Amino acid sequence: MNHIQHYIQSLGKSDKFILRGKNEFDFDHCKQAYIQISKSIVTDWIDKDPNLTDQIVHYCIGSEKFKGDLNKGIIFMGSTGTGKTVILKAMSMLLGYMVRFRFLIYTGWEMERVYMIADQVNNEKYKLEQALNAKMLGIDDLGEEHTTIKVYGSDINVGIESLTKRHLEYVNKGHLTFITTNLNADLIASKYGARIESRLYEMCNMIGVKGNDMRKATDLTSKNY
Repeated sequence: MNHIQHYIQSLGKSDKFILRGKNEFDFDHCKQAYIQISKSIVTDWIDKDPNLTDQIVHYCIGSEKFKGDLNKGIIFMGSTGTGKTVILKAMSMLLGYMVRFRFLIYTGWEMERVYMIADQVNNEKYKLEQALNAKMLGIDDLGEEHTTIKVYGSDINVGIESLTKRHLEYVNKGHLTFITTNLNADLIASKYGARIESRLYEMCNMIGVKGNDMRKATDLTSKNY
């Protein structure tokens, strides 16, 4: 059994699994690891965009061949069903394999649910606050949450609250955020305002994920963001 297969099987079973040092990983090894991880998430996963896969791996290993800014996070923008969530999960697992830090992933809806919990001492709120302060965080399906919710009688936009906190973490500590969304830039500005749109550009590389809806048999043309 090779090292990455051992790692995949160990996930969720033990926190004592020993990882190798980051300097032992090269592009080819990490690409194969990313592919195996993706197949562990979706059994029939197929790499439909090798160029995108290469860019994700270059980013994770800190290669100058990454075409964006290595000091920023990434927002993956694309139509429904194009595999953005798998990308986010695979990145978390690959980075866990490489550098012993597997970032947590919250959906917009999950964050909204936690915000609405009345008990301030609730463990879920504590975990979310810790995640929002972490050196890396994944936000899946940004934009799926409601525009506003009531929290102690006040209207709260969970997306704005969370992204504002992550922007502060980025500016003050260089912490990175990885996001997936079905929204394009115009829709992000419409939902969250021009200030949040600007902050997303400041702290994230924008990468379009193109392709057909893999959950459907019919072909769908994805929007080119």
